[in-house]
Amino acid sequence: MTIKRFLKAALITGSVVFSASNYAEITDNTINIGIITDATGGWSDSTGQGALIASQMAVNDVGGSVNGAPVNLVMIDYTTEIKKYKDNTGNKVMTMDDYTKMVRQIVSNLESQYNIDAISELSDSRIAIPAQNYAREKGIVSLVVGAGSTALTNQFCSKTGFHWSWDTYALTKGLGKVIVENENSDKWYFLALEGAFGEDAINKSRAVIKTNGGKIVGKQMFPYGYGATNFFPAIEEARQRGANVIAIANAGDEAIAAIRQVRESGIFEKEGTVVSLITLLQDIRKLGLYSSRNLQFVAPFYWNRDEKTRNFAKRFLARHGAVPSAAQAAMYSATLHYLRGVAESDYDKGETLANKMRALNVDPRDPFLDPKTSFRKDGRVVHDMYLVEVKSPQETTEAWDYFKLIRTIPGSEAYQPLSETKCKFAK
Repeated sequence: MTIKRFLKAALITGSVVFSASNYAEITDNTINIGIITDATGGWSDSTGQGALIASQMAVNDVGGSVNGAPVNLVMIDYTTEIKKYKDNTGNKVMTMDDYTKMVRQIVSNLESQYNIDAISELSDSRIAIPAQNYAREKGIVSLVVGAGSTALTNQFCSKTGFHWSWDTYALTKGLGKVIVENENSDKWYFLALEGAFGEDAINKSRAVIKTNGGKIVGKQMFPYGYGATNFFPAIEEARQRGANVIAIANAGDEAIAAIRQVRESGIFEKEGTVVSLITLLQDIRKLGLYSSRNLQFVAPFYWNRDEKTRNFAKRFLARHGAVPSAAQAAMYSATLHYLRGVAESDYDKGETLANKMRALNVDPRDPFLDPKTSFRKDGRVVHDMYLVEVKSPQETTEAWDYFKLIRTIPGSEAYQPLSETKCKFAK
């Protein structure tokens, strides 16, 4: 699929001085969206090119332009940018300061080269947090789809920011309560990603597990890029500490490797439970139904949930060769809602546009958000979540038919209450 990156770069002929909260019109008569995603790394199957295609579908569905202004997409592969940064600095391990410097430069380049109006996807909290911080300073709309840290709607909230899909609070609350209520599922051991997501996931889980009579007996943290190497020592430590639940707080290739090795160890096969805090459809396809059977987790979307999701999946499959992940469906949803906000407000960035987006109802074409969805001041998009279980090979009936829907978790129950937010302007 060929996607035109930008058609009218020549219109950007000089510097534009503006207030971050007020714009007179659609800037330079174009609507420019930067998609900062993992196009070549461990999460690329669930984000990457599919995220770009989903966004283009939304652009096509509004006719390719809004109020006479063409809509243009540009994609940046942050995995490639990480490799470049490491090569240039000689840093083999990146700190949060390194991520902040790198990401601010990425968004600054998008702004200077393309006069970017919105940034989207951002499937890593270490990418999403500094990106949203930069966007907040410039009035750029941030549509965070893939990252999970609740800091995005707490201490790093933005008046022009939206956290569209899941977060660690929603993933842990429903899953932790259901699992701990089961017999012999009260001692948890975590295999978690280093950084904001992993720490946030464990902290949010601890509160839910403790409230329901369980406890965390141990954890090990692994850096992004750890890959399919050796998780067995951590799995053995979990056994020695008496864990009866092993929780994977990771994603992509690392999560796949951890789940597979837990299964191969056989330790939790008969007398324990394996849960994953973030699991995407493409992860299960890589892992296989034998290794992932009976795995439970909370998801914001499943393509085979109802007629609307199936119709969207059919359209997406024709363009991408795979059904959409939750992140890719959320990209369609966020792009469509953003463009509707532009159409209604005649602004392409800033607080006026963001406020209009919060006031809009969900579009009937949207396969991701339920009609009861609300758009809060702290940036949290509050929508239903779904507790699912992976089918066994015997239960699946068609390609990509991997999940059983166990229950719907209403958004009002799934997400952190607004009364608990640390977002100063949302109090």
